[in-house]
Amino acid sequence: MTASPLRQLSLLIRYLRGERPAVALLAVLVPLGIALQLAAPYLLRRFVDDTLSQRPSAALLGVALWYLAAALGLLAATITTDAVASRLAWRGTNRLRADLVDHSLRRCARFYQSHPPGELVDRIDGDVTRLAAVMSALLLEVAAQALLAVGILAALFLLDWRLALVFAPLAAGTLVLLRRLAGRAMPFVAARRQASADLLGFLEERLAAAEDLRVNGARDATLAALTARQDELYRRARRAARVSVRWPATVQGLSTASVVLALAVSVWLHSQGRLTTGTAFAALSYAMLLRRPLLAITTRFQDLEEAAVCVRRLRELLPTQDTARPGTGRRLPPGPLTAALDRVTFSYEPGEPVLREVSFRLEPGERLGVVGRTGSGKSTVLRLLFALHHPEHGTARVGGQDVRALDPGSLRRRVALVTQEVQVFHATLRENLTFYDPAVDDDRLCAALDEAGLTDWRRALPDGLDTVLGAGGRGMSAGEEQLLALARVFLRDPALVLMDEPTARLDPHTEALLLPALERLLADRTAVVVQHRPHALSHVDRILVLDEGAVVEDGHRTTLAADPTSRFHGLLHTGRGTT
Repeated sequence: MTASPLRQLSLLIRYLRGERPAVALLAVLVPLGIALQLAAPYLLRRFVDDTLSQRPSAALLGVALWYLAAALGLLAATITTDAVASRLAWRGTNRLRADLVDHSLRRCARFYQSHPPGELVDRIDGDVTRLAAVMSALLLEVAAQALLAVGILAALFLLDWRLALVFAPLAAGTLVLLRRLAGRAMPFVAARRQASADLLGFLEERLAAAEDLRVNGARDATLAALTARQDELYRRARRAARVSVRWPATVQGLSTASVVLALAVSVWLHSQGRLTTGTAFAALSYAMLLRRPLLAITTRFQDLEEAAVCVRRLRELLPTQDTARPGTGRRLPPGPLTAALDRVTFSYEPGEPVLREVSFRLEPGERLGVVGRTGSGKSTVLRLLFALHHPEHGTARVGGQDVRALDPGSLRRRVALVTQEVQVFHATLRENLTFYDPAVDDDRLCAALDEAGLTDWRRALPDGLDTVLGAGGRGMSAGEEQLLALARVFLRDPALVLMDEPTARLDPHTEALLLPALERLLADRTAVVVQHRPHALSHVDRILVLDEGAVVEDGHRTTLAADPTSRFHGLLHTGRGTT
C-alpha cells in the first residue's frame, strides 16, 4: 500500500527543530486569520439586518468599522504568516540540503556509479527547492484551508442548522474522495521525477563532453537521444497528470450544486419568514467561502503528493550502511607506513572479478610500480588501499591494519591519492591547494608549489595565490594541472602516496618536466604508482604486473628490466603497457 503523502512529509519535522518561536507564532497567526475570515460574513449579516431595520447610523458605522478592522487584521495576519512561513521553510530546507550534501560526500564510490552528478543536483537542489515551496506555502495552506472548512461549517450551524446540513455532505464527500485517492498518483509522479533526473544527468554528461561530441560528429546523435528522453518525460508527465485531473472538477461540480441548493433553501426559508435577509446573505457568503478551501485542498493535494515523492527520493541520499562515519575506528601510527594486499578478490559487478587473489607487501619507503593491460585491475588496487572500495575476500592493509577498521579521517590525512583527472575548482589557487582550509599559511603553500616545479608559473600569476582558477578563471594546461595535484600532496606530506596514471594526459616533453617533481615527491615515502608507460617507472623499486586481475610477475625493477623473459621487459621494449 502506498504511504500517505502527509506521512512521507514527516521527515521535514526533523529540520524544523530549533524553530519553536516561529512555529508558535504560526500557530497563533493561522487560527487568527481564519477567525477574521469567518467574522466577515457575520458582520455583513449584522450590517444588512441593521440597515433593513433602520437602526441608527452610528450603529451601522460601528459595524462598518469592525468590518474594516477585520479586513486590515486579516491582511496583516496574511502578510506576517507568509513572511514567517517563508523564512521557516528556507531555514529548514537549507539544513536539509546541507545534510544531503554532507551525507553524499561520505558515500562510497559505488554510490556515484549509480547516481550521476546531474541526477544528484536535481535531487539535492531541485527536490529541496520544491520542498521549500511546500513548507512555506503548500503544507500550511492545506492545513489552514482544512481548518477554515471546519470553521465555516460550525458558523453555518450557528446561523441555521438547516443550511449547515446542505453543505455537510459536500465536505464529507470531498474527504471521502481524498481518502480514496490519497497516494494513488505517487508512483506516476515518482516515475516523472526520475525521468526528469535522467534527462538532467544526460545533459550534464553531454555538455561536459561538448567538444568531443562536436569534433567527432556526434551532434545529431546527441539531439536524437535528447528527443527520446524528452518524449519519455512527456509520457510520464501525462500519466501523472491523468490520475488526478478529475479531482478539482468533481469537487467544483459538487460545490456549485451545493451553492445553488443553499440559495434555493435560503429563498424558501426567507419566504417562510424563518430567515432574515442578513442571515440569508451571510449563509450565501459562507457558501461561496466554503468552495475555496475545498477546491484548494483538492487542487493542491497533487502538489502534496509530488512533494512526498521528493521526500522519498531524498531519503535515499540520507545515511545508509555504506556511509562513512568520521571519527570512528582505529588511527594510523606515526612514521612511515607499510601497504599490503593479502589474497584480495574484488568485483564491481557480481560474478565478474576485477582482482583475483592479489597479494603484495610494501615496506616503509618502498615504491611499487603497477603495470598491465586495460582492465587488469591496476586502478582498483589503489582504490582498495584508499578504502574507496572494500575487498570481497582477503584484506587491504595500511600501516599493518585492515583499512575497514581505520578511521577514514586518519587514513585520508596519512595517505594521498593522485588520480588521472585533476579537479580544478572555480576558486583561488590558495583554495585549490588547501581545499578551503584557511589555517594553512602562505609560506607553506609557496613551498609546496616550488617543490612541485611551479615556481615560475606561480610568480607569473596576476594575483598570486589569490588568482582564480577553473571555469571562468585562469586556464591551466594538462601539465600544470598535474603539477598542481602534486603540490597538494607536498602540502599534506603523507606517509603513503597512491598515484593513478600521473602522466597519462601528458606529452613526452611535459612528462619529462614532471618526472623530477615525482622523484622529489616519492623520496622517502611508501608509494604505489600505476603507469601505462613502463619507461616512466624509473623512480620505483619493484614492479607488479597484472593480467586479467591476477599477479603474473612481481620483482625488483632493475632485475625484471634486464631479464629478456620477463613480462616487464617485454612491455618496456614493445610499449604495450596500457591504461
